[in-house]
Amino acid sequence: MRIAFLKVGEYEGTLRHFKAFAGRFRERGAEVLELDIGQGDLNDRVKELMDFGPMFCVDLNANGVITVSQEDKRLALSDAMGFVHVSIFADEPLFNFAPLLDMRNANNFLPVVCDLKYADSLAFLGIKQPPSYITPFLDPSQMKEPTQDREISLAFFGPVIDPNIIAGQVVENYRQEFLGIFFEVGEFLFRNPEVHVLQAHDYILSMFNPALQEEYAKWREENPKDFLNFLNLISIYATAKKRWFLLSFLDGMELKVFGEIQGTPFEGHEAVVPKDWTELLELLGKSQLVITSYPHSVPTGVGFSPLEIAYMGCALMVDYRATLPGFFVPEEEVITYLPLDRAEIEEKVLFYLENPDKALEIGTRARQKIFERYTFEDRADFLYDLFSNILANAQQVQ
Repeated sequence: MRIAFLKVGEYEGTLRHFKAFAGRFRERGAEVLELDIGQGDLNDRVKELMDFGPMFCVDLNANGVITVSQEDKRLALSDAMGFVHVSIFADEPLFNFAPLLDMRNANNFLPVVCDLKYADSLAFLGIKQPPSYITPFLDPSQMKEPTQDREISLAFFGPVIDPNIIAGQVVENYRQEFLGIFFEVGEFLFRNPEVHVLQAHDYILSMFNPALQEEYAKWREENPKDFLNFLNLISIYATAKKRWFLLSFLDGMELKVFGEIQGTPFEGHEAVVPKDWTELLELLGKSQLVITSYPHSVPTGVGFSPLEIAYMGCALMVDYRATLPGFFVPEEEVITYLPLDRAEIEEKVLFYLENPDKALEIGTRARQKIFERYTFEDRADFLYDLFSNILANAQQVQ
């Protein structure tokens, strides 16, 4: 089996854990080519790919999609060359919609999602193939070991931005008659954090007057990329509002925000901006209690960053969602809170700050869970076996 990994630049942040797949596939007996299609001339990279003759090409978030011109049309290279293009979506597909619009008519396309709701996004973008699913994971070789000294008592996993900054940008760049849709959908997501932006958008839009709906539908049809950017901004705005609201509950507490703060920080809050993932892991490794707030781009899954926090032995405090018990045991392996419940958040933060041993017990159990369930080997093996089955079925058809 010949498998090519297509990328643009190096895998950054949590995406670095996917580097382990190439090595695992080699261990299983595959010939593997790792190709940076962002280096040099694309035609040279395509020739190199053709010389290799892949059966499968794998990328992340569709950033390795290549199209070619054929009979005045754009055709997926996978269809032209006869290989299967596999895109693994570690992030919300709506955020990287441009290459997916070129894959709507592709036949040899296999999407793989790390959050079940991403299937809705792919279908919305016109992708007809049903996706496969893998849960997020870590490669321990891409991690650091935590220290014994937990000198940072309380941290928030950022970055954070004052939602009014985003609102101001939207007001400047979008039609005034559509602003009500933006803010009403954003408010609905803020109040209902487990709802996906597509469902929230359609539900709220149905409540506006028919004339506005008609005008909006016309704008959407004439400006599909602007509309998709509009949807993404709603998600970003709702995430920013949820995080800013949470930090307001902790006003006056000494708290480190790991990442940039755009806006006026609350009293006692300090931004600590790591220069790279190594420095971020070092910060996590000396933190006792780390609060996270799921972005709306991770609607149902566990996400990659919470796994990294758990690996570093921190007490992970995360907003509760109905799917969470399928990943971690609430109050045993993670501390949970309801995003709008100020009393619960303040009470739990104060309790674990006053009882650091109990916090670290939770962190220890979460770290053990990572080694038991969230390493890369079984995810890579699942994909390798999936590829093998596809080849076997293709040979039977021939």
